[in-house]
Amino acid sequence: MSKFIAPHHREQEKVNAYFQSQSAYWEGIYASSGVYAEIHRNRRRVVLDWIDSLALAPGSQVLEVGCGAGFMAVALAQRGFHVHAIDPVEAMIELARRHAAESGTSALLSLDIGDACSLSFENASFDLILAIGVIPWLEQPELAIQEMARVTKPGGHSILTADNRARLNHLLDPWLNPALFPLKLRVKALLERVGLRQPAPATFSSTFHDCHYIDEVLSRAGLVKIRDMTLGFGPFTLHNSRIIPEPFATALHYRLQRLADLNMPGFRSTGAQYIVLAKKSSSQPLVQLASSEGHVSNATTV
Repeated sequence: MSKFIAPHHREQEKVNAYFQSQSAYWEGIYASSGVYAEIHRNRRRVVLDWIDSLALAPGSQVLEVGCGAGFMAVALAQRGFHVHAIDPVEAMIELARRHAAESGTSALLSLDIGDACSLSFENASFDLILAIGVIPWLEQPELAIQEMARVTKPGGHSILTADNRARLNHLLDPWLNPALFPLKLRVKALLERVGLRQPAPATFSSTFHDCHYIDEVLSRAGLVKIRDMTLGFGPFTLHNSRIIPEPFATALHYRLQRLADLNMPGFRSTGAQYIVLAKKSSSQPLVQLASSEGHVSNATTV
């Protein structure tokens, strides 16, 4: 008799297989050219700046969920933290081990296969937990955030990122604008019914979340938001085709980011990445989240 596999587990396996096959791309993203890579470099810099502002003591226990190729984990170990880094993809763990060895930080780094939605750590184990670029790829982000809160020490911090549903570059492209998704789906279905379009094969990609939804999930998990921002503008497209070439696209990103950093309406909340720093209350008990089975979040998958 075959073993039953829940649909969300099957979808997560597809994501893991994707990252297994594309590990070289994600290893090289920080050294690549173009606005997309520049946004990733900016995100990493902001997260490290926020961590430095916390002034954590040397030897603090840090967990990185979804460590990828290990660049962030190495940077944290170089700051003198004891870093536990997990990822569901073996190829990523191997890359992270290689980078740890090359940087001389292996003694401060523990690397292992792990599931964001079922962390194998005791309650209140870590002073800081990171999930950078992880939430958009999870079938159960609420459960992952609950697990992060569970293993965070009272008074400890979490930093996570989400793909912003209200990102400006998608709002300006009719093909990607989330408000037009229902219309696009109806048009596709009509064209398929009359034989003018072949049904598209099933695919997967990251999920975009409403920033308020992320805030609500953090709050329900007992994490108090103390800092946030949106970051990243571009690449700008029309019907999903880039219309601004490099290096102008990168220059435009920086110009719009300055407006966002000045809290300019229309820009402060429309960056591509939503970055949140939250603190676990030292007095409020952890509120268990309801199972995400059947839960409909304010999210859009594209």
